[in-house]
Amino acid sequence: MTAGSERQRRLLERLVARLEADAGEEDFSMRVAYPYLLGVYLGVNAVRDAFLVVEGPDCSYMKTQYIQGNHDWLSTLTSVAGYHRVANTALHPSMMTASREEPVRALLRRVASRPATGGTLLTTMPMAAITGADYDRLCREVARETRKDVAHVPGRSLSGDWLDGYDRTLYALARQLDLSGGRPRPRKVAIVGYLHDRNEADHSANLRVLREMCEAVGLELTGVWLSGGSWAGLRGVGDAATILSLPYGRAAAREVARRTGAEVVELPLPFGLRACEEWMRVLGERFGAVDRARAYVDRMLADIGPRLEWLIPFLFQNREVGYVGDPHLVPGFRDIVELLGARLRFAVLTNRPAHAGLARPALEGVAGLPWPKLKAFVHFLCRQLLDGELHLLVANNYGMSVPLPDAAVVEFGFPSVYTHALYDRPFFGYPGFLAFVDTLANALRQNELARARAATLEAGES
Repeated sequence: MTAGSERQRRLLERLVARLEADAGEEDFSMRVAYPYLLGVYLGVNAVRDAFLVVEGPDCSYMKTQYIQGNHDWLSTLTSVAGYHRVANTALHPSMMTASREEPVRALLRRVASRPATGGTLLTTMPMAAITGADYDRLCREVARETRKDVAHVPGRSLSGDWLDGYDRTLYALARQLDLSGGRPRPRKVAIVGYLHDRNEADHSANLRVLREMCEAVGLELTGVWLSGGSWAGLRGVGDAATILSLPYGRAAAREVARRTGAEVVELPLPFGLRACEEWMRVLGERFGAVDRARAYVDRMLADIGPRLEWLIPFLFQNREVGYVGDPHLVPGFRDIVELLGARLRFAVLTNRPAHAGLARPALEGVAGLPWPKLKAFVHFLCRQLLDGELHLLVANNYGMSVPLPDAAVVEFGFPSVYTHALYDRPFFGYPGFLAFVDTLANALRQNELARARAATLEAGES
C-alpha cells in the first residue's frame, strides 16, 4: 500500500468513526436515488421527435441537465433555437386556486401543433396533481384537435424513482398510442422494455446486437421500445406476433400484447453469457430454430473463449468486486464476475426495493444495501473498503464520490457522467460481454500502473 492510499484509508477510518458516532440519530440525508421525473425525461429522450409538457414550475426544465450534457452527449432535450423538447407551464402556488385545465390545454395544443412534434406526453409535478385536473381528458381533446398522439404519464414523484418514471412512460404509450393497422406475422417480434437511457453508441450497438440475435433464428425485429427512433416508429410493435418483454417495461409489454393480440415472452437482459444463452435457447425452442440458435451460440463462444485465456488467471481470478447501481443489471453482472474467477462482495441498489425482485437470487451470499440514504450509503461503502481489499468497483455516478484506496473504478449505468461511448461499444449480447470485460480489464491494468507510479514516486522522495 502506498503512502497516498494509506492516507485515504485513514480518511475512511475517520469518516466511518464519525458516522458510527451518529448511528443513534435519525438519518435525514437525501436518498441515494434519482427521481421519477428523470425516468420520464429518459423516455422522452429516447424518442427523437417526442415532446413533453410538465405541469409544474420552471425548475422542471433545469432537470434536463442530469441527462443532456452530462449523461448523454447526444441528447436533444434542449435546443439553442429555444424549442426545447421539455416544456413546462411555469406553475406557481398563486395560480393553483383557479382552474388549470385551460392553461394546460393551451400549452399542449401549442406543442402538439408544431410540425416537428411527432407525439406529445404530459406529466405533472406533485404540487400540480392536487388541483384535480382531468389530464387524460385534456390529452384526448388535444389529440382530436391536432390529429397527433398526446399521452398522459401520471405524476408519481412522491412514490416512485426514475425506474418507475421510465416504466410508467412506456406503459402510457402502450395504453394510449394508436396501434391500429398492424400486420402481425408469426416470425415478427418486437422488444418492449429496453432501457435506452442515452443516444450514444453503447446503445446503438446494443440494438444492433439484439437485432442480430433475433435474425440468427430467422426472426424479424419490427420495433424496440425504446430505441432512439421516431414517434411513428413506435407503431412497429403492432406488426409483431410476439412481444419480447425486458425488465424495464414488463407492464407495457403486457398492455401492448393485450391490445394487439400478440403473445408475450419474458426474457432477462442479455447481459452476461448465461443470459445470452437463455435468450437463444428460448427463441430457438419457441420458433422451431433450435439448431440455428445453438450454432449461433457455438460460433460466439468459439470467438470469445480464446480471448479470455490470459485475462482470467492473470488478471481477474480471486479479485474482490463491488457494484453500485440499477438492480436489473445485477444478475448479469454477477454472472460475468464469477465467470472471470472474481467474487462479487457487495451490491448497493440505488432504486426502490420493489424493483429488486430479479436481483434477489443474484444477491445470495452478497452484502446488499437497497435504496439507502446518503449517510447509510457512505458508511456501508467505507465499511466494505476497510473490511478487506477491494480490487474493482463498478458503479453509476453515485459510486464515484467515495475515495477508494487502491481500487479500480468503472462507471457504468445511469447516470454515467464521466464515461461515454461515441463509437460502437455494446454491453449486451456476446459482443457486449467481450466489450464489457475489456473495459473491466483495462481499468484494472490502469489501476496497477497508477499504483506502481505512486510507489516509485514515494521511493524517490524517501
